[in-house]
Amino acid sequence: MATNAGARVAVGIVCWWGFAFAALLFFYAVGPWTDHREIPVFGSRPLDTMLFGTAGLICVFVIARLIQGRRWAWWTAFAVSILMLGLGAFLLYSSLHAQTDFERSESGFGLGISIILLTPTVMCSVLLALPCVRRRFAPS
Repeated sequence: MATNAGARVAVGIVCWWGFAFAALLFFYAVGPWTDHREIPVFGSRPLDTMLFGTAGLICVFVIARLIQGRRWAWWTAFAVSILMLGLGAFLLYSSLHAQTDFERSESGFGLGISIILLTPTVMCSVLLALPCVRRRFAPS
């Protein structure tokens, strides 16, 4: 019974991080419309809104299915956390091994972004890989 409670707490923490990420995506979706001086990431406001909004909806959908105990949602969340972990590690390595003057001048920003990426993804990856959490999503 204790492992079941531990698994629920671990999944709850992962879901909290997932909803925070979805909120950030929704923030980026409405950003170009609220601040007219902001330069759109993909070149147009509607395209930014559509892409970030869709990504946010997908994130909420996967997290809702993770709460329901769907196995594919566990795999999706685990795979995305591993991919983001790789991206954070790449940014950390790139920041620490800057080769040009521009890379050296921006290494502090890259270091900050890598820490921001690595902190929640390490936590989510470890929590999703716990044996009690894996057993919760094992096929019946």
